[in-house]
Amino acid sequence: MQATLGLALLLADTVRTKAVFAHYMVNSIIKDHAQQDIDDAIAMGLDGFALNIGDSTQSFVNTTIGYLFNYAAVKSFKLFISMDLSAATAACTASQTSCNGPYDYNDIFSYYLGHSAYYVGPNGDPMISTYSAGGLTNTNWTDWKNTLASVIYFIPEFDDTDGYYQAASSWWSYWGDVVDGLFSWDAAWPPSSSLSGTYPGDVSPDLPVIKGAVAHDKGYMIALSSLQYKDSYGGNYYRAGDLNLPTRMQNILTMSPRPDFVEIITWNDGAESHYIGTIWPEQSTNPAAEIYANQSSWPHNAWEPLITPFINTWKAGGTASSMAPPSGTIAVGLMWYKTISQNETCPSTQPTGWEEGTDSLNWAIVLAAGSSGMQVRAISNGVVLQNVGVNPGLNMGSALGLQYGAQMLQLLDSGGNVVMSTGQGACVCSDCPDGIYNMNLQVVGLVDGNQGNVGCFDI
Repeated sequence: MQATLGLALLLADTVRTKAVFAHYMVNSIIKDHAQQDIDDAIAMGLDGFALNIGDSTQSFVNTTIGYLFNYAAVKSFKLFISMDLSAATAACTASQTSCNGPYDYNDIFSYYLGHSAYYVGPNGDPMISTYSAGGLTNTNWTDWKNTLASVIYFIPEFDDTDGYYQAASSWWSYWGDVVDGLFSWDAAWPPSSSLSGTYPGDVSPDLPVIKGAVAHDKGYMIALSSLQYKDSYGGNYYRAGDLNLPTRMQNILTMSPRPDFVEIITWNDGAESHYIGTIWPEQSTNPAAEIYANQSSWPHNAWEPLITPFINTWKAGGTASSMAPPSGTIAVGLMWYKTISQNETCPSTQPTGWEEGTDSLNWAIVLAAGSSGMQVRAISNGVVLQNVGVNPGLNMGSALGLQYGAQMLQLLDSGGNVVMSTGQGACVCSDCPDGIYNMNLQVVGLVDGNQGNVGCFDI
C-alpha cells in the first residue's frame, strides 16, 4: 500500500501544473499604476495575480479589476479572484455590507469567469481561491458552487478549519468534495500559532497537507513570503523575516511532491509589510500603516530580482544550487534589516512576536554558474560583520551584531575587487523615530560596481 502511494506521489509530481502568482490587494488605484504593476510582474516572471477582494460592494472594486483585466488580456497575463471572507465579514460587522459570503462575489464571477485573462485551472475551469473559510459549512460552500454550476477550479485557503494541517481523515471526509485544491496561507511564516513552522522558511507544515491533497487527487498551492509585521487595522504582531523567504525558496525546491502553484504573499499589502511590488500613494489610505510601509522610505522592490531565478528553477524542476541570475550577469541579490534595535524601548505597545526579532544584517545572492573564489562582505557602520565565500546558485546569510548607522553588502571577485554592492538604505536608529516598534524591513538591492560609502538616510 505504501509503495503504491509512493508511486502515485512520484507520478503526480511529474505532471503537476507549475505557475507562480502574487497575492494582489484590490484597492483604489489609477489606471497607469495598475498597468505598471502588471508590467513589473511580467518582468519578474510571474504568471498572474490572485486578486484579493474583501468588501465587494466598495466602489473602487469594479474600476480596479476592470483596469487589471483589460490590460492583462493585452499582455497575456492571468488573473483569478480570491474572496477575502475575513475582510468581508469585518465589513458586514462594521457597516452591514458584504454580508452574503461568497454570493456577494457572483456578479463579479458572472462577468469575468469567461474573460480571456482569467486563469484556468488544471481541470480546464476558471480558478477561484479564498482567504478564510468564512465560518461556513461544507454544505454552504457546495450550495454556493452550485450557483456557478460547479464549473470552477476551487482552491481555497481553508487552513482555519479543524484538522487541516494534520490532513486528518475527518477533514477530508467533510471537505473533500468541496475543494479541487488547497492553499495554505498561515504556513508561510514561523511561529505565532501552532499551525506555523518551527524556523524561518520551514515547509514541514505544508508536507502533510500536500501529501493528503495528492492522495485525494487534489492540487496544492504553497505560500512564499518575506515576513509579516502589522501595526494597523487593529493588529499588532510580528512573524519573523530574517532568512524566511530564501530558506523557504530553497526548501520548496526540494519538496516531493512539489506544489502545483506558488503564491507569493504579497504584491502590495503594505499594512502587513510583506509586499514585493510598489506601494502607490493612492493605496496608502491608512495613516497607521503608512508610518511603516510606504514607497519613499520602505520600498521592497529589491525582492523581485531574487524571486525571478527561483521561479525559473522551480518550473525547470531544479534545486537552489541551480538557481541562476539573468544571462550575462554576475549575480542578483540584496540585503535586508530592521532599523530598530531589540534593546529599544518605544512609547507604543510591543507587537506580539517581538521577542523573535534579531539585530541582524540578512542577505541573499544568486551567483552565476562557473563563478569561483567570490565572497560576500556584510558591513554595519563600517564594521565587517561577515566575510564568507559564495558558490553558484542561491547563497544566504545572517550577520548578527547590527550596529547603529549605515549598512552595506558587497560582492567581491577572486581578486578581492568589489564587483557589486548595495545602495543607500535607512539608518539603524538608536531610538524610535516612528514612535512604534517598527519591524518592517529595509530591502536594498545589489547594483554593479563599488558604491563606496553611500551612508544612510534618516527615517
